[in-house]
Amino acid sequence: MIAGWIASGGIAGCILGLTVLEVAALALYRRIAGAGLVLADYLPNILAGDFLLLAWWCAAAHWVWAAAALLGALLAHAADMAGRMVRARALPFEQKHTI
Repeated sequence: MIAGWIASGGIAGCILGLTVLEVAALALYRRIAGAGLVLADYLPNILAGDFLLLAWWCAAAHWVWAAAALLGALLAHAADMAGRMVRARALPFEQKHTI
């Protein structure tokens, strides 16, 4: 039963739902407490993973949907890396080169 659920990609839908709840909880916490993670800092990373889950889920339907989801993962990953590079350039030299 569980093996079929994993093979069909059904578990990917559950994980997608959990990540949506995670983002909503983090955003709500930041709104209420005024502290916490900035949405723009982690959303591209979450989206890249979610698009990979979506590709797994769509693989059973049609390859075009899986390919579109993989393209979305690539674009989200590129946005994440670009944001990290911009933030790294803003750091002083000492902070960039610490272990």
